[in-house]
Amino acid sequence: MSGISVRRPYPVLAKDDVGRIHEASLRELERVGVKVGTAKGRQLLKNAGASVDERTQTARIPASLVQEAIARASKRIVLAGRNPEQDADLDREHVHVCNDGNGPLAIDFETGARRLSTADDLAKSALVSNALDNLHVFWPMVTAQDVPAAVRTYVDLKVSLMHTDKHVQFATAVTPENARRLIAMAAAVAGGEEALRQRPIISSVHTSIAPLQHDGGNMDTAFVFGEAGVPVAIFTMPGPGTSGPVTLAGSVVVAAMEFLSGLVMCQLANPGCPVIWGTGIAPLDMKTTTRAGGSPQHGLTGAAVTQLAHAYGVPSLCGGFDATASVPGTQATLEQFASGLSLILGGADLICGIGLLEDARTLWLEQLFIDDEMVNMIRRIAEGVVVDDAHLALDVIEKVGIGGTFLGQRHTMDHLRKEHFIPKLVDRRSFDLWTSDGRKSMEERARARVREALARPPPDPLAAETVRALDGIIDAARAAAP
Repeated sequence: MSGISVRRPYPVLAKDDVGRIHEASLRELERVGVKVGTAKGRQLLKNAGASVDERTQTARIPASLVQEAIARASKRIVLAGRNPEQDADLDREHVHVCNDGNGPLAIDFETGARRLSTADDLAKSALVSNALDNLHVFWPMVTAQDVPAAVRTYVDLKVSLMHTDKHVQFATAVTPENARRLIAMAAAVAGGEEALRQRPIISSVHTSIAPLQHDGGNMDTAFVFGEAGVPVAIFTMPGPGTSGPVTLAGSVVVAAMEFLSGLVMCQLANPGCPVIWGTGIAPLDMKTTTRAGGSPQHGLTGAAVTQLAHAYGVPSLCGGFDATASVPGTQATLEQFASGLSLILGGADLICGIGLLEDARTLWLEQLFIDDEMVNMIRRIAEGVVVDDAHLALDVIEKVGIGGTFLGQRHTMDHLRKEHFIPKLVDRRSFDLWTSDGRKSMEERARARVREALARPPPDPLAAETVRALDGIIDAARAAAP
């Protein structure tokens, strides 16, 4: 599934700025270092020449070690779908869009009640996601809280794989045992461990703890995925003014230190393993003490991280299109546009954030279609203005002449759909026509699209024996739970 092509990227950092942030990150990794909670990670670093204090679990990493890790990292990562036509090629030339994930709440589509999310909510979100123009990777949007916590992450993966044929990304693996079971499930669907290595249909996100800390279980889990060839994102989230400097550049330095140290450990554990730089640098709103995910700063810092990631030869995964708004509407649209525009124009490889409100807490199925319309608008901006003989259209201008119309020209029909954004939800009719048609709001039009999507069957259904294999792994996890 092709991503969004950005005709003229909008860099938020000058070339010299990229170099200064990189050099600052290297210097501070040697001077300050990072706390490494995994004994395996500390030993890997120590053996490679880093200075490790076991008492404080602090590792100071020399610049040479970082440069070696950058050189080793995979330069091309393809997030494979069950259907190869759904592959997301993170070639650092196209932008891809992903849902926001792991929300604990959902708005019941029929009753409008706000409640804990269920497996059925997750299945519905996948079916709706399949109908979007710009959804390239599926992140389980909510978690199945109607099943025991010990098997929830496995049920979430099963439900996702059963209802979409896109690549599935998740952030719920926190122990090596989680990783091994999730790998086994993906291998059962992909056709074996080697088939999964060649075409990884899953990927895992691992969040560092700002400022400058790596949780032991989190990194040990990342090592297990790396050994299986499953892409891992080291997700950095310093909050400007709280867990990072209030200045955006300062927080990007903290994020770079966390990512680079995580990259070093991943490459020492599994040389050449696929690693993505994930980031969600959103400030704390000092008035309300809530995370301002829908702020312009969120998009700007993601675009800055993308420039750094591309300088390292790795793809970026950026939080964006976030909103702190509680319901669809004006505030949600303003926030999502503010955080998403910079990321698409900045060439972020993968943007996660559509479909959830309340700062990624609550699922609104209607919001998925509204967000998709917004992405289509920004996509047209990113494609820019093409200037060549066909688009200058001099022959048509001469043919139509003074006072004529271009409406019926073949040239108009040939270029209309590519050159113009044609809305699917935005209503451009007159007030009188809109009124005569029931005065439907954007949200009401989106609800109609949701109903259509839910009526469609899942694509490429899994074979019955594959579903039984997944159930067997889940049953084993349930039996092993304390």
